[in-house]
Amino acid sequence: MVAAVDGGSFASAGEATGVSHSAISLQVKSLEEELGVALFDRSKRPPAPTARGRALADHARKTLDLFDAARAVATGELVAGKLTVGAVPTTLSSILPPALSALREQHPALRIEVKSGSSAALAARLQAGELDVAVCTWPEKDPATELDWRHVATEPFVVVAPAGAKGRTDAELLSRHPFIWFNRKTWAGRGIEAELARRNIKVAADMEVDSLEAIASMVDAGLGVSIIPLCRGARPLPDSVKTAPFGEPQFAREVGALIAKDTAPDSMIETFLAALRTPK
Repeated sequence: MVAAVDGGSFASAGEATGVSHSAISLQVKSLEEELGVALFDRSKRPPAPTARGRALADHARKTLDLFDAARAVATGELVAGKLTVGAVPTTLSSILPPALSALREQHPALRIEVKSGSSAALAARLQAGELDVAVCTWPEKDPATELDWRHVATEPFVVVAPAGAKGRTDAELLSRHPFIWFNRKTWAGRGIEAELARRNIKVAADMEVDSLEAIASMVDAGLGVSIIPLCRGARPLPDSVKTAPFGEPQFAREVGALIAKDTAPDSMIETFLAALRTPK
């Protein structure tokens, strides 16, 4: 089917695949009967693909590309090219660096350009065609139809407090000590705010920070308590900080990748995602 559309005729498809012109014609006819649609207009010479025929060929190409990508990832074949990746700040200090290091070692011909930004800003840049992939948290609403979501990890949230802070549960720690917000302009920050409101937990806050490492340092210095995700691959919290699960049930975020359709080859996308998912 793909060979017939790309080659412009059944004869050229036969030459490309090593079978006869009549065999190609019979195969296409059989597919048409199975699907119940006309894939080629036989009133023209040579037969020309219909709109549905071209759509099916496009879908088949993507399927073949995905198969080739999976084979390349499984066999460790060389993947080359340029991939433009957007990443939220929390992933820049957790899952992304070891993934990039592994990719540089395994696929030296694969060039990855990294851009930083909030989840919402990265999604907008994907839609504008400025990025191929955005490593971020699950959107507040379903992604746009032109974007695909690929799951990478689930990260639970915890309340972090100085080791000597009074309180055992998340509610006790949050209500008894000054609170440090995780940036509420981010999807994760707004999720924390919504969960606090749902549970009717009041916090006394005068600081708001968008760096998880900075929050950990402030908590360690005794400036208050906070709520942060336990990012996979991030540095462990200092021993001078204690944690308590946040939420009933425990609040968590889904980290993954938004993919712009019809941009970078699937081989690069799948290789990149495989590196992100590999535990470090």
